[in-house]
Amino acid sequence: MRPLAKAVTYALLAVWSLVCLLPVYWVAITSIKGIEDIDRPPGYVPFVDFQPSLEAWRFILFEHNENLVSRLVNSAVIGSVATLLTVVTSGMAIYGLTRFHSTMRWSALIGALLLFGVGPVLASASGSVSLAALLAWTLAGLALAYGLRRRGPVISASAATTMMLATRVLPPVVLVLPLYVLAQATAMRDTLIFMIFVYAGINIPVAVWLLMPVLGSDATDQEESAQLDGASHLTIFFTILLPIVRSSVIAIGLIIFILCWNEYLFAAYLTADHALTLPPWAVGQLSMKEAQVGGGAEELAHLSAATIVMMFPALVFAVFALRQLSRTISGRQP
Repeated sequence: MRPLAKAVTYALLAVWSLVCLLPVYWVAITSIKGIEDIDRPPGYVPFVDFQPSLEAWRFILFEHNENLVSRLVNSAVIGSVATLLTVVTSGMAIYGLTRFHSTMRWSALIGALLLFGVGPVLASASGSVSLAALLAWTLAGLALAYGLRRRGPVISASAATTMMLATRVLPPVVLVLPLYVLAQATAMRDTLIFMIFVYAGINIPVAVWLLMPVLGSDATDQEESAQLDGASHLTIFFTILLPIVRSSVIAIGLIIFILCWNEYLFAAYLTADHALTLPPWAVGQLSMKEAQVGGGAEELAHLSAATIVMMFPALVFAVFALRQLSRTISGRQP
């Protein structure tokens, strides 16, 4: 690249970086302004245009009525556990689809899906269903699938992957209502465990799509050597395959975590208080601010501080994910 073209490129990138970072900087300095400083004309530089104050941070972190810390913990726990479950489940699914000869038949899959569909329909008709009943329906579906395993054409790995990806095509709002009915019927609404499984379920297709080119479609030489030495498939997967591609797996895991961290729709409908995460909490704070008369500057400082709390982990994880991806693309493993 010529020096002039290089200089123009860096100049454009610098201008675009300022455009992207200016809102973040503005929210950050608003969170450390006093009420009188927010009401006055804009000030940009702390200690020069205004005197910083940590009152907004003290309020959102230590005021018991705000409950920001508990929402932050909920988001961190749900996002971390769901991400781990998603990445491990997706990786093992890809390993099974690409390293084993498929024997699953279309007839078995269709029969199991039909039986799985009977349970929710009956539950909706009766008004309630226990968790034990749902487990019984699941076992019955597995038994039906096992009984039909040798009838009809075999499901190929590409077809199975396509079906998994197709589930992500549906708008999330289509899935909210049945999940809400299921959570109400099993008394699992507003629980951490239910939100973890929901987030893992909706993100598995994304993880499969991202991990498929990383894990490959055939066994590597190291995997074949380990099989000849008598290693089990679990040992090969966790101790040989994953360490080889750990940079890409970490980057994909961080992307999945960001998706969980920023998810709003499912958390808004499936939680109320105990498992409430940061996005619906922030929307609730905005609604309260709109309903209030007066105190706008004070609430603006509080919301700015809360926004920084929500934004900081996602920004850190995004930067780390980009670094891991750049190392993978350039062929440098950490």
